[in-house]
Amino acid sequence: MAKIEDIGEIVSTEVLIIGGGVGGLATALKIKEANPKIDVLIVEKQTTGWAGKAAKIGGILSFLGPNNSADKFLDFQVNTSGFYLNDQELLLKYLQSSYRAIEQFGEWGAKLARTPDGKLVTIPTFWAPEYSTAYIDIDLMLPMRNKARKLGTTVLNKIHIVDLLKNENRVVGAIGFDIVTGKSFIFKAKATVLANGSCGYKVRRFWSAGTGDGIAAAFRAGAEMRNAEFGNLYAHTVFQETDCGMVGTSFLVNSLGENLLEKYMPGSGPTGVFLPVKLAISLEKEVNEGRGPIYFQPPPSAPPFGVHSGLPKISKWNERMEATERKHGFAPGVKHEIGVPLHGETSCINVDHDMKTSLEGLWAIGDTSYAGSAVAGAVASPPGVTPGSGIMFAVISAEWAALSAARYVAEAAPADISIAEAKSCKKNIFSSLERKKGFSPTEAIAVLQDVMAPIKYNLRRSKERLEEALTRLENLKEKMPVLQAKDPHYLSKCHEVKSMAICAELTFRAALMRTESRGFHFREDYPERDDKNWLKWIILKQDGHEIRLSTQPIPISKYKIKPAG
Repeated sequence: MAKIEDIGEIVSTEVLIIGGGVGGLATALKIKEANPKIDVLIVEKQTTGWAGKAAKIGGILSFLGPNNSADKFLDFQVNTSGFYLNDQELLLKYLQSSYRAIEQFGEWGAKLARTPDGKLVTIPTFWAPEYSTAYIDIDLMLPMRNKARKLGTTVLNKIHIVDLLKNENRVVGAIGFDIVTGKSFIFKAKATVLANGSCGYKVRRFWSAGTGDGIAAAFRAGAEMRNAEFGNLYAHTVFQETDCGMVGTSFLVNSLGENLLEKYMPGSGPTGVFLPVKLAISLEKEVNEGRGPIYFQPPPSAPPFGVHSGLPKISKWNERMEATERKHGFAPGVKHEIGVPLHGETSCINVDHDMKTSLEGLWAIGDTSYAGSAVAGAVASPPGVTPGSGIMFAVISAEWAALSAARYVAEAAPADISIAEAKSCKKNIFSSLERKKGFSPTEAIAVLQDVMAPIKYNLRRSKERLEEALTRLENLKEKMPVLQAKDPHYLSKCHEVKSMAICAELTFRAALMRTESRGFHFREDYPERDDKNWLKWIILKQDGHEIRLSTQPIPISKYKIKPAG
């Protein structure tokens, strides 16, 4: 008779956290603070403490200060960014938690920028009213990791979790493999928390590990998705520049020197940091009509005094970047040409106010569920319009999930894993490694990027082009069964491209269903916002080998902010 031990090494825990970035670490810390006796395990594909985007995005934290108005920011976010698809109750809960999250970083040992007399350096943002930014050193996760370990959290690195394991509708663990040795692992858990990020389709190198692994695993397990059509974040990037310049949408000009924000969105006021859809489409128009290239032309300026005061790691990084810029950057007087790459940020797992998914025993935090939580509304998230919100949402949602999961494991029965399911999952996981020849995952990733990255498919949408993109995805999916991996690292790539293909299809299917334009979702064939028919969230769920789509009305009548009329 088959034994589960024959399928892989069995690791049992009470709470399994999949992802060792800032959200996963915060979840572990908050669980241990709530109940030190709970057994907590973090499993990470990369290295816990350096994984995810938190160490790679400049140390910015955005928050609502204790003396600022939540109502004013809420009004801005819902009216000019989320366009009434926000869960306004959860957004308010998030805002009210943000300043405490800043304080929490200091208590965990992370270095925050401070004035010489020890006060927190805070700067009002130009992109959103009532919001401020603080600054944290880029090694912020190392003291969090150290504290989590001291509190008894176990950490396993270099393990790629592929599938969740279920007992009826309850998630009872996960299965994956060591990307170095190829060893199979089965994790048994009372509660599982997905904290392994969004999907960026490997277009931007700073988030090359963000391949939607948790989103795809949850989808295959039967969890609901929400707001998948808003996984299409684009931002301008300056060619041959160490600072990508993506915070300067106000300073984009054509070859004639015309300011394009003033030309296409005059008097728009704060538009956030990333490219508004209308402006992004206008950049394409400018080039097509012969007024390209597009340049980034900011006024001469220096960063505010003391921004990185007392942050040794990020200060050293800036010194290195300045040296690189002097050696390899632009010569004086050279114009700074830009491109508009895809960031992606598919983050569509549907969660409630405690970050619980539609499956018992499964929570999803941070970038796995930012859009799915509906905190941001009709905008690709993170970061929506507020840079620094990715780290903040990860930590705040981690606390919500941690407290809920801690309560759950106190009452939950031990996990019971099906040998047949685990055996079937293992066979699927390792099939590409056993194949002697086949489709290269590197080639598959390039094909997928050619579908996801172009503006004509994923930003300037239409029924015809969305269906064309879906046909190309179907052609790619037909080749997935013959993906071939020459070693465990390439096996990881095989599963990454499978996950990304699921995220891509979720994005395009939802975009095809939403026959209007709203926020980051723009349809050329339906260019107007349609509040009469589309104050709804789109819900997606696996149904056999198909995706079932439905809608959920926004409970706008109970929310404070409503569309005019």
